Amino acid sequence: MIDLASYEFEDADVIAPEVYAQKGHPHEAFAWLRQNDPLRKVSPDGYTPFWVVSKHADIIEIEKQADKFTNQPRPILMREAATPEMRQEVIAEIFKRLQDAPKLMEVLVSAGEGGLIRSLVQMDAPDHLKYRELVQPWFKPTNIKALETRLNVIIKDILDQMMGDGSEQDIDFAQTVAVYPPLRLITELLGVPQEDEGVILRLTNEIFAGDDPEMRRMADDPLSIFDTIKDIYDYFSALTDRLRENPGEDLASYIANGKIDGEYLPYKELISYYTIVATAGHDTTRNAITGGLHALITHPEQLAQFQAHAHDEDAVKLAVEEMIRWSTPVAQFSRTAQADYELRGKQIKAGDCLGLMYASANFDEEKFDKPFEFNIARKPNHHLAFGTGPHQCLGLLLARLEMRIFFQQLIPRIASIELIGEPDRLKASFVHGLKHLNIRYRLNPA
Repeated sequence: MIDLASYEFEDADVIAPEVYAQKGHPHEAFAWLRQNDPLRKVSPDGYTPFWVVSKHADIIEIEKQADKFTNQPRPILMREAATPEMRQEVIAEIFKRLQDAPKLMEVLVSAGEGGLIRSLVQMDAPDHLKYRELVQPWFKPTNIKALETRLNVIIKDILDQMMGDGSEQDIDFAQTVAVYPPLRLITELLGVPQEDEGVILRLTNEIFAGDDPEMRRMADDPLSIFDTIKDIYDYFSALTDRLRENPGEDLASYIANGKIDGEYLPYKELISYYTIVATAGHDTTRNAITGGLHALITHPEQLAQFQAHAHDEDAVKLAVEEMIRWSTPVAQFSRTAQADYELRGKQIKAGDCLGLMYASANFDEEKFDKPFEFNIARKPNHHLAFGTGPHQCLGLLLARLEMRIFFQQLIPRIASIELIGEPDRLKASFVHGLKHLNIRYRLNPA
Protein backbone atom coordinates (compact mmCIF):
# COMPACT_ATOMS: atom_id res chain seq x y z
CA MET A 1 0.00 0.00 0.00
CA ILE A 2 0.99 3.60 -0.57
CA ASP A 3 0.96 5.86 2.49
CA LEU A 4 -0.57 9.18 1.45
CA ALA A 5 -0.78 10.71 4.93
CA SER A 6 2.00 13.24 4.31
CA TYR A 7 1.71 13.51 0.53
CA GLU A 8 0.69 16.79 -1.13
CA PHE A 9 -0.10 16.56 -4.83
CA GLU A 10 1.76 18.78 -7.29
CA ASP A 11 1.06 18.92 -11.00
CA ALA A 12 4.66 18.19 -11.99
CA ASP A 13 4.69 14.94 -10.02
CA VAL A 14 2.91 13.02 -12.76
CA ILE A 15 5.19 13.97 -15.67
CA ALA A 16 8.47 15.68 -14.66
CA PRO A 17 11.44 13.53 -15.77
CA GLU A 18 13.24 14.58 -12.58
CA VAL A 19 10.53 12.85 -10.53
CA TYR A 20 10.88 9.65 -12.54
CA ALA A 21 14.67 9.70 -12.17
CA GLN A 22 14.33 9.95 -8.40
CA LYS A 23 11.34 7.69 -7.69
CA GLY A 24 10.46 5.76 -10.81
CA HIS A 25 6.77 5.78 -11.64
CA PRO A 26 5.19 8.37 -9.32
CA HIS A 27 2.91 5.94 -7.50
CA GLU A 28 2.14 8.37 -4.68
CA ALA A 29 0.79 10.94 -7.12
CA PHE A 30 -1.18 8.36 -9.06
CA ALA A 31 -2.65 6.77 -5.93
CA TRP A 32 -3.67 10.21 -4.65
CA LEU A 33 -5.37 10.98 -7.97
CA ARG A 34 -7.22 7.68 -8.11
CA GLN A 35 -8.46 8.27 -4.59
CA ASN A 36 -9.24 11.99 -4.76
CA ASP A 37 -9.46 13.25 -8.35
CA PRO A 38 -9.14 10.47 -10.94
CA LEU A 39 -9.60 12.83 -13.89
CA ARG A 40 -7.72 16.04 -13.13
CA LYS A 41 -6.49 18.81 -15.40
CA VAL A 42 -2.93 19.84 -14.63
CA SER A 43 -0.57 22.52 -15.90
CA PRO A 44 3.04 21.50 -15.15
CA ASP A 45 5.69 24.05 -16.09
CA GLY A 46 6.82 23.55 -19.67
CA TYR A 47 3.88 21.39 -20.73
CA THR A 48 0.65 22.09 -22.53
CA PRO A 49 -2.10 21.63 -19.88
CA PHE A 50 -3.57 18.12 -19.96
CA TRP A 51 -6.08 15.87 -18.23
CA VAL A 52 -4.43 13.15 -16.16
CA VAL A 53 -6.34 9.94 -16.87
CA SER A 54 -5.42 7.72 -13.93
CA LYS A 55 -8.07 4.97 -13.93
CA HIS A 56 -7.89 1.68 -15.82
CA ALA A 57 -11.51 1.85 -17.03
CA ASP A 58 -11.15 5.44 -18.27
CA ILE A 59 -8.07 4.64 -20.35
CA ILE A 60 -9.93 1.76 -22.00
CA GLU A 61 -12.92 4.03 -22.71
CA ILE A 62 -10.67 6.58 -24.40
CA GLU A 63 -8.42 4.13 -26.28
CA LYS A 64 -11.38 2.33 -27.84
CA GLN A 65 -12.69 5.57 -29.36
CA ALA A 66 -9.82 6.48 -31.64
CA ASP A 67 -12.09 8.66 -33.76
CA LYS A 68 -12.94 10.84 -30.76
CA PHE A 69 -9.47 10.85 -29.15
CA THR A 70 -6.66 11.12 -31.70
CA ASN A 71 -2.90 10.70 -31.58
CA GLN A 72 -2.38 13.96 -33.42
CA PRO A 73 -1.20 16.57 -32.82
CA ARG A 74 0.48 15.40 -29.61
CA PRO A 75 0.91 11.61 -29.21
CA ILE A 76 3.33 11.92 -26.28
CA LEU A 77 3.44 14.33 -23.34
CA MET A 78 6.66 16.29 -23.82
CA ARG A 79 8.09 19.62 -22.75
CA GLU A 80 7.64 22.35 -25.30
CA ALA A 81 9.53 25.51 -26.19
CA ALA A 82 8.23 28.24 -23.90
CA THR A 83 7.90 31.16 -26.34
CA PRO A 84 7.52 31.69 -30.10
CA GLU A 85 10.98 33.27 -30.09
CA MET A 86 12.50 30.16 -28.52
CA ARG A 87 10.72 27.98 -31.09
CA GLN A 88 12.23 30.02 -33.91
CA GLU A 89 15.70 29.68 -32.39
CA VAL A 90 15.25 25.93 -32.11
CA ILE A 91 14.05 25.64 -35.72
CA ALA A 92 17.02 27.70 -36.96
CA GLU A 93 19.45 25.46 -35.08
CA ILE A 94 17.82 22.31 -36.47
CA PHE A 95 18.12 23.61 -40.05
CA LYS A 96 21.78 24.37 -39.38
CA ARG A 97 22.46 20.83 -38.18
CA LEU A 98 20.72 19.23 -41.13
CA GLN A 99 22.16 21.43 -43.89
CA ASP A 100 24.34 18.58 -45.23
CA ALA A 101 21.36 16.19 -45.47
CA PRO A 102 19.27 17.48 -48.42
CA LYS A 103 16.65 14.70 -48.40
CA LEU A 104 16.13 15.13 -44.68
CA MET A 105 15.98 18.90 -45.13
CA GLU A 106 13.15 18.40 -47.62
CA VAL A 107 11.30 16.36 -45.00
CA LEU A 108 11.86 19.08 -42.41
CA VAL A 109 10.60 21.86 -44.72
CA SER A 110 7.39 19.98 -45.44
CA ALA A 111 6.92 18.61 -41.91
CA GLY A 112 5.47 21.73 -40.28
CA GLU A 113 4.45 20.81 -36.75
CA GLY A 114 4.66 17.11 -37.64
CA GLY A 115 8.36 16.70 -36.99
CA LEU A 116 10.81 14.30 -38.61
CA ILE A 117 9.29 11.05 -37.38
CA ARG A 118 5.85 9.83 -38.43
CA SER A 119 5.35 6.25 -37.31
CA LEU A 120 2.34 4.29 -36.08
CA VAL A 121 2.64 6.25 -32.83
CA GLN A 122 1.90 9.51 -34.64
CA MET A 123 -0.81 8.20 -36.97
CA ASP A 124 -4.60 8.19 -36.85
CA ALA A 125 -7.13 6.55 -39.16
CA PRO A 126 -7.09 5.85 -42.04
CA ASP A 127 -3.27 5.85 -42.30
CA HIS A 128 -2.78 4.04 -39.00
CA LEU A 129 -4.60 0.92 -40.18
CA LYS A 130 -2.91 0.92 -43.60
CA TYR A 131 0.56 1.17 -42.13
CA ARG A 132 -0.18 -1.33 -39.36
CA GLU A 133 -1.43 -3.88 -41.89
CA LEU A 134 1.81 -3.48 -43.86
CA VAL A 135 3.74 -5.64 -41.39
CA GLN A 136 0.87 -7.33 -39.56
CA PRO A 137 1.73 -10.78 -41.04
CA TRP A 138 5.12 -10.66 -39.33
CA PHE A 139 3.50 -10.38 -35.93
CA LYS A 140 0.87 -13.10 -36.21
CA PRO A 141 1.14 -15.90 -33.61
CA THR A 142 2.35 -18.46 -36.16
CA ASN A 143 5.24 -16.26 -37.27
CA ILE A 144 6.19 -15.33 -33.73
CA LYS A 145 6.21 -19.01 -32.77
CA ALA A 146 8.63 -19.69 -35.60
CA LEU A 147 11.14 -17.33 -33.94
CA GLU A 148 11.21 -19.39 -30.75
CA THR A 149 14.03 -21.71 -31.86
CA ARG A 150 16.27 -18.79 -32.80
CA LEU A 151 15.49 -16.97 -29.55
CA ASN A 152 16.45 -20.02 -27.50
CA VAL A 153 19.86 -20.06 -29.20
CA ILE A 154 20.37 -16.30 -28.80
CA ILE A 155 19.45 -16.32 -25.11
CA LYS A 156 21.48 -19.41 -24.23
CA ASP A 157 24.55 -17.76 -25.77
CA ILE A 158 23.92 -14.55 -23.80
CA LEU A 159 23.49 -16.43 -20.51
CA ASP A 160 26.57 -18.57 -21.14
CA GLN A 161 28.57 -15.38 -21.52
CA MET A 162 26.91 -13.98 -18.39
CA MET A 163 27.95 -17.13 -16.46
CA GLY A 164 31.60 -16.65 -17.30
CA ASP A 165 33.74 -19.31 -15.63
CA GLY A 166 31.00 -20.18 -13.16
CA SER A 167 32.46 -18.14 -10.32
CA GLU A 168 30.75 -15.20 -8.63
CA GLN A 169 30.41 -12.25 -11.01
CA ASP A 170 29.56 -8.53 -10.73
CA ILE A 171 27.84 -6.83 -13.68
CA ASP A 172 25.50 -4.04 -14.64
CA PHE A 173 22.63 -6.26 -15.74
CA ALA A 174 20.72 -3.48 -17.52
CA GLN A 175 23.61 -2.48 -19.76
CA THR A 176 25.37 -5.79 -20.36
CA VAL A 177 22.64 -8.45 -20.39
CA ALA A 178 19.01 -7.26 -20.55
CA VAL A 179 19.56 -5.21 -23.68
CA TYR A 180 20.76 -8.08 -25.87
CA PRO A 181 17.94 -10.64 -26.24
CA PRO A 182 15.51 -8.17 -27.85
CA LEU A 183 18.25 -6.17 -29.59
CA ARG A 184 19.86 -9.19 -31.23
CA LEU A 185 16.57 -10.55 -32.50
CA ILE A 186 15.21 -7.27 -33.81
CA THR A 187 18.46 -6.43 -35.64
CA GLU A 188 18.35 -9.85 -37.29
CA LEU A 189 14.75 -9.25 -38.34
CA LEU A 190 15.79 -5.88 -39.76
CA GLY A 191 18.66 -7.41 -41.69
CA VAL A 192 21.20 -5.39 -39.72
CA PRO A 193 24.63 -7.09 -39.70
CA GLN A 194 25.87 -8.06 -36.24
CA GLU A 195 28.78 -5.63 -36.48
CA ASP A 196 26.21 -2.80 -36.65
CA GLU A 197 24.34 -3.97 -33.55
CA GLY A 198 26.12 -1.35 -31.44
CA VAL A 199 25.09 1.39 -33.88
CA ILE A 200 21.41 0.49 -33.52
CA LEU A 201 21.76 0.27 -29.74
CA ARG A 202 23.34 3.73 -29.54
CA LEU A 203 20.78 5.34 -31.82
CA THR A 204 17.80 3.83 -30.01
CA ASN A 205 19.24 4.80 -26.64
CA GLU A 206 19.52 8.36 -27.88
CA ILE A 207 16.06 8.50 -29.45
CA PHE A 208 14.49 7.54 -26.10
CA ALA A 209 16.90 9.59 -24.01
CA GLY A 210 14.26 11.99 -22.75
CA ASP A 211 15.95 14.43 -20.39
CA ASP A 212 18.59 11.94 -19.30
CA PRO A 213 22.01 13.48 -20.04
CA GLU A 214 23.75 10.10 -19.79
CA MET A 215 21.69 8.71 -22.67
CA ARG A 216 21.89 11.73 -24.95
CA ARG A 217 24.55 11.97 -27.61
CA MET A 218 25.70 15.20 -25.98
CA ALA A 219 24.75 15.45 -22.33
CA ASP A 220 24.18 19.20 -22.23
CA ASP A 221 22.56 19.50 -25.66
CA PRO A 222 18.91 18.41 -25.97
CA LEU A 223 18.99 19.22 -29.69
CA SER A 224 21.59 16.49 -30.26
CA ILE A 225 18.51 14.29 -30.83
CA PHE A 226 18.44 15.77 -34.35
CA ASP A 227 21.97 14.50 -34.98
CA THR A 228 20.66 11.10 -33.93
CA ILE A 229 17.68 11.36 -36.31
CA LYS A 230 20.03 12.33 -39.15
CA ASP A 231 22.11 9.20 -38.52
CA ILE A 232 18.95 7.08 -38.43
CA TYR A 233 17.85 8.49 -41.79
CA ASP A 234 21.30 7.88 -43.29
CA TYR A 235 21.55 4.31 -42.00
CA PHE A 236 18.11 3.14 -43.07
CA SER A 237 18.23 4.99 -46.38
CA ALA A 238 21.30 2.97 -47.32
CA LEU A 239 19.64 -0.21 -46.05
CA THR A 240 16.56 0.49 -48.19
CA ASP A 241 18.67 0.94 -51.31
CA ARG A 242 20.34 -2.44 -50.72
CA LEU A 243 17.08 -4.24 -50.00
CA ARG A 244 15.29 -2.87 -53.04
CA GLU A 245 18.10 -4.15 -55.22
CA ASN A 246 18.37 -7.49 -53.40
CA PRO A 247 15.29 -8.15 -51.26
CA GLY A 248 15.36 -10.93 -48.72
CA GLU A 249 12.89 -12.59 -46.37
CA ASP A 250 13.60 -10.36 -43.38
CA LEU A 251 11.27 -7.75 -41.91
CA ALA A 252 13.40 -4.92 -43.29
CA SER A 253 12.84 -6.18 -46.85
CA TYR A 254 9.15 -6.22 -46.14
CA ILE A 255 9.29 -2.56 -45.07
CA ALA A 256 11.66 -1.45 -47.86
CA ASN A 257 9.54 -3.01 -50.58
CA GLY A 258 6.12 -2.57 -49.03
CA LYS A 259 3.56 -0.43 -50.83
CA ILE A 260 0.46 1.44 -49.72
CA ASP A 261 -2.10 2.39 -52.36
CA GLY A 262 0.32 1.04 -54.96
CA GLU A 263 3.23 3.29 -53.98
CA TYR A 264 6.37 2.83 -51.93
CA LEU A 265 6.16 4.45 -48.50
CA PRO A 266 6.98 8.19 -48.48
CA TYR A 267 10.52 8.85 -47.32
CA LYS A 268 9.65 10.10 -43.83
CA GLU A 269 7.17 7.31 -43.14
CA LEU A 270 9.60 4.70 -44.51
CA ILE A 271 12.46 5.70 -42.21
CA SER A 272 10.03 6.15 -39.34
CA TYR A 273 8.83 2.58 -39.80
CA TYR A 274 12.33 1.20 -39.36
CA THR A 275 12.77 3.50 -36.38
CA ILE A 276 9.66 2.38 -34.52
CA VAL A 277 10.46 -1.29 -35.14
CA ALA A 278 14.06 -0.88 -34.00
CA THR A 279 13.23 1.16 -30.91
CA ALA A 280 9.95 -0.33 -29.72
CA GLY A 281 11.25 -3.73 -30.75
CA HIS A 282 13.89 -3.80 -28.06
CA ASP A 283 13.99 -0.77 -25.75
CA THR A 284 10.74 -1.42 -23.92
CA THR A 285 11.45 -5.15 -23.60
CA ARG A 286 14.87 -4.63 -22.07
CA ASN A 287 13.29 -2.29 -19.51
CA ALA A 288 10.74 -4.98 -18.65
CA ILE A 289 13.48 -7.61 -18.35
CA THR A 290 15.55 -5.36 -16.08
CA GLY A 291 12.57 -4.28 -14.00
CA GLY A 292 11.41 -7.88 -13.75
CA LEU A 293 14.72 -9.15 -12.42
CA HIS A 294 14.92 -6.28 -9.94
CA ALA A 295 11.45 -7.16 -8.68
CA LEU A 296 12.43 -10.80 -8.24
CA ILE A 297 15.63 -9.95 -6.35
CA THR A 298 13.78 -7.57 -4.02
CA HIS A 299 11.01 -10.13 -3.46
CA PRO A 300 13.05 -13.27 -2.69
CA GLU A 301 9.98 -15.32 -1.86
CA GLN A 302 8.72 -14.70 -5.40
CA LEU A 303 12.11 -15.63 -6.86
CA ALA A 304 12.01 -18.90 -4.88
CA GLN A 305 8.49 -19.55 -6.16
CA PHE A 306 9.64 -18.88 -9.71
CA GLN A 307 12.56 -21.29 -9.30
CA ALA A 308 10.17 -23.97 -8.08
CA HIS A 309 7.88 -23.57 -11.11
CA ALA A 310 10.30 -22.57 -13.91
CA HIS A 311 9.56 -25.86 -15.68
CA ASP A 312 5.86 -24.90 -15.98
CA GLU A 313 5.38 -22.75 -19.08
CA ASP A 314 1.99 -21.49 -17.93
CA ALA A 315 3.48 -20.38 -14.60
CA VAL A 316 6.30 -18.59 -16.44
CA LYS A 317 3.77 -16.78 -18.64
CA LEU A 318 1.95 -15.52 -15.54
CA ALA A 319 5.24 -14.35 -14.05
CA VAL A 320 6.10 -12.48 -17.25
CA GLU A 321 2.76 -10.65 -17.20
CA GLU A 322 3.37 -9.55 -13.62
CA MET A 323 6.87 -8.32 -14.43
CA ILE A 324 5.48 -6.33 -17.35
CA ARG A 325 2.71 -4.84 -15.17
CA TRP A 326 5.17 -4.05 -12.38
CA SER A 327 7.67 -2.27 -14.65
CA THR A 328 5.23 -0.70 -17.22
CA PRO A 329 8.01 0.50 -19.58
CA VAL A 330 5.77 2.86 -21.59
CA ALA A 331 4.65 5.34 -18.95
CA GLN A 332 2.21 7.40 -21.01
CA PHE A 333 0.74 8.37 -24.32
CA SER A 334 -1.34 11.42 -25.14
CA ARG A 335 -4.62 11.83 -26.98
CA THR A 336 -6.47 14.95 -28.18
CA ALA A 337 -10.26 15.22 -27.93
CA GLN A 338 -11.90 15.91 -31.29
CA ALA A 339 -15.25 16.89 -29.75
CA ASP A 340 -16.64 17.77 -26.35
CA TYR A 341 -16.91 14.66 -24.18
CA GLU A 342 -18.11 13.95 -20.64
CA LEU A 343 -16.04 11.62 -18.48
CA ARG A 344 -16.48 11.11 -14.74
CA GLY A 345 -18.89 14.04 -14.68
CA LYS A 346 -16.28 16.42 -16.10
CA GLN A 347 -16.46 18.25 -19.40
CA ILE A 348 -13.54 17.59 -21.72
CA LYS A 349 -13.51 20.20 -24.47
CA ALA A 350 -12.63 19.66 -28.12
CA GLY A 351 -8.89 20.27 -28.47
CA ASP A 352 -8.10 19.26 -24.88
CA CYS A 353 -5.07 17.05 -24.32
CA LEU A 354 -5.36 13.87 -22.25
CA GLY A 355 -2.44 12.00 -20.67
CA LEU A 356 -3.06 8.26 -20.47
CA MET A 357 -1.05 7.12 -17.44
CA TYR A 358 -0.53 3.39 -17.89
CA ALA A 359 1.48 2.92 -14.70
CA SER A 360 -1.42 4.37 -12.75
CA ALA A 361 -3.93 2.12 -14.51
CA ASN A 362 -1.74 -0.91 -13.82
CA PHE A 363 -1.96 -0.29 -10.07
CA ASP A 364 -5.63 0.66 -9.98
CA GLU A 365 -7.14 -0.75 -6.79
CA GLU A 366 -10.50 -1.22 -8.51
CA LYS A 367 -8.94 -3.48 -11.13
CA PHE A 368 -6.15 -5.32 -9.29
CA ASP A 369 -6.28 -7.11 -5.95
CA LYS A 370 -3.44 -5.81 -3.75
CA PRO A 371 -1.79 -4.02 -6.71
CA PHE A 372 1.34 -3.06 -4.76
CA GLU A 373 2.16 -6.67 -4.01
CA PHE A 374 4.45 -8.24 -6.60
CA ASN A 375 2.79 -11.57 -7.27
CA ILE A 376 4.09 -13.77 -10.10
CA ALA A 377 0.98 -15.97 -9.87
CA ARG A 378 -1.40 -13.02 -10.32
CA LYS A 379 -4.46 -14.09 -12.27
CA PRO A 380 -6.24 -12.43 -13.92
CA ASN A 381 -3.79 -9.70 -14.84
CA HIS A 382 -5.44 -7.29 -17.27
CA HIS A 383 -2.64 -4.73 -17.31
CA LEU A 384 -2.41 -2.01 -19.94
CA ALA A 385 1.35 -1.99 -20.43
CA PHE A 386 0.82 -2.72 -24.16
CA GLY A 387 -2.06 -0.26 -24.46
CA THR A 388 -5.45 -1.33 -25.76
CA GLY A 389 -7.80 -0.65 -28.64
CA PRO A 390 -6.56 -0.01 -32.20
CA HIS A 391 -3.21 1.36 -30.99
CA GLN A 392 -2.31 -1.69 -28.91
CA CYS A 393 1.38 -2.57 -29.30
CA LEU A 394 1.99 -4.47 -32.53
CA GLY A 395 4.91 -6.42 -31.05
CA LEU A 396 3.31 -7.59 -27.80
CA LEU A 397 3.49 -11.29 -28.75
CA LEU A 398 7.18 -10.95 -29.55
CA ALA A 399 7.91 -9.11 -26.28
CA ARG A 400 6.12 -11.79 -24.26
CA LEU A 401 7.98 -14.55 -26.08
CA GLU A 402 11.37 -12.92 -25.52
CA MET A 403 10.71 -12.47 -21.82
CA ARG A 404 9.31 -15.97 -21.35
CA ILE A 405 12.31 -17.65 -22.97
CA PHE A 406 14.78 -15.39 -21.17
CA PHE A 407 13.45 -16.09 -17.69
CA GLN A 408 12.68 -19.71 -18.47
CA GLN A 409 16.41 -20.15 -19.14
CA LEU A 410 17.78 -17.75 -16.50
CA ILE A 411 15.83 -18.68 -13.39
CA PRO A 412 16.87 -22.38 -13.17
CA ARG A 413 20.53 -21.38 -13.61
CA ILE A 414 20.66 -18.91 -10.70
CA ALA A 415 22.79 -20.28 -7.88
CA SER A 416 22.93 -16.95 -6.04
CA ILE A 417 21.98 -13.36 -6.83
CA GLU A 418 21.88 -10.03 -4.98
CA LEU A 419 21.83 -6.31 -5.65
CA ILE A 420 24.90 -4.13 -5.41
CA GLY A 421 23.60 -0.77 -4.25
CA GLU A 422 20.48 0.92 -5.54
CA PRO A 423 19.58 0.95 -9.25
CA ASP A 424 19.70 4.13 -11.34
CA ARG A 425 16.54 5.17 -13.14
CA LEU A 426 16.14 6.90 -16.47
CA LYS A 427 15.40 10.60 -16.32
CA ALA A 428 12.50 10.11 -18.70
CA SER A 429 8.72 10.04 -18.37
CA PHE A 430 7.80 8.41 -21.68
CA VAL A 431 9.75 5.15 -21.97
CA HIS A 432 10.96 4.59 -18.45
CA GLY A 433 12.95 2.00 -16.54
CA LEU A 434 16.20 1.16 -14.79
CA LYS A 435 19.27 2.26 -16.73
CA HIS A 436 21.77 0.64 -14.32
CA LEU A 437 21.16 -2.48 -12.22
CA ASN A 438 24.34 -3.73 -10.60
CA ILE A 439 24.14 -7.29 -9.35
CA ARG A 440 26.40 -9.97 -7.85
CA TYR A 441 25.50 -13.51 -8.89
CA ARG A 442 26.64 -16.98 -9.76
CA LEU A 443 25.07 -19.01 -12.56
CA ASN A 444 25.07 -22.76 -13.10
CA PRO A 445 25.70 -24.31 -16.54
CA ALA A 446 22.62 -24.90 -18.69
